[in-house]
Amino acid sequence: MRRAFLLALLVAGLAGCDHPQQTIDELRTEIAAYKSAPSDAAQAKIDADFAKLDAQINELDSSGKNSKAAAFRASEENLRSDYRAARMVGAVKNAKDAIQGLGNAFKEAGQSIGDAFRDSAKPTPTPN
Repeated sequence: MRRAFLLALLVAGLAGCDHPQQTIDELRTEIAAYKSAPSDAAQAKIDADFAKLDAQINELDSSGKNSKAAAFRASEENLRSDYRAARMVGAVKNAKDAIQGLGNAFKEAGQSIGDAFRDSAKPTPTPN
């Protein structure tokens, strides 16, 4: 948590270095990549870029460029919506994988129990 806060502060400090459109373009690319291969690292990068974009938009607002800020804010809202959808798809995929794993574990356990019962039902050879 502390690391994320420090990262957000760093991003906020660097926000003036880039243009919001560049950050929006980066976020689009990152979100598309996240959809196909979600990871914690990708999620952290996207969250940091959203913090950066928010700081850039706030800077535009504070400098009196309200119409530009509003346009970028609309783009940010659309990107956040796309990102939430991508995270939801990832969560559903993870849940599906977990359920399949659990199903496979039950199947293997059932087979082991069945094998044990079959083995115990076989007559044991008696010594002569």
